[in-house]
Amino acid sequence: MSVHTEPVTPDRWGDLETLFEEASATRNCWCMWWRIAGTAWRDTDKGSRKQSFSALVATGPPPGLLAYDKAMPIGWVQITPRAVLPRFNAARTAKPDTDADLDAVWALSCFYIARSHRRTGVMARLAQDACLWAARQGAHSVEAAALRPGKPLQWSDGYTGLSSALTRAGFETVEPRGTRRVLMRWHPRTA
Repeated sequence: MSVHTEPVTPDRWGDLETLFEEASATRNCWCMWWRIAGTAWRDTDKGSRKQSFSALVATGPPPGLLAYDKAMPIGWVQITPRAVLPRFNAARTAKPDTDADLDAVWALSCFYIARSHRRTGVMARLAQDACLWAARQGAHSVEAAALRPGKPLQWSDGYTGLSSALTRAGFETVEPRGTRRVLMRWHPRTA
């Protein structure tokens, strides 16, 4: 397998659509869950969320990276400043430190790996490349509300990242956030 990653720019929108069409979880959310605060989510549907996300990609900056196996899109990670993710910042499992600079601290908030490429290291590769890319954009650190699987994953449990994959990508544990979640942080010096 020859995996490489690329920022999602308008010319790669078709690849993201191809990847997201594989699963209803991504098709219905279009990575807007963390961006739409509170009850405003109920006022959207999958069509409006897709349109909103397409507009984000079109206007930039890139909201994340795609992983490819040769020319086939096989994975996605959303990586952005925390400032654009109000729901993520309000979530008990992802809430930032009170003195965090939400523009300088970025978040890995959503992953999707094609079923055909799960358990092959794609999540760790995406996380590592996304953090390095974010650092080049000015991020001082990157955080994630990772899942610590203690039982088989159900549906899309791992969409915020798996602690084992993020550890391989250079993340360190900050603190447990519930029984199955852990806040993790990556610093450029640890990668």
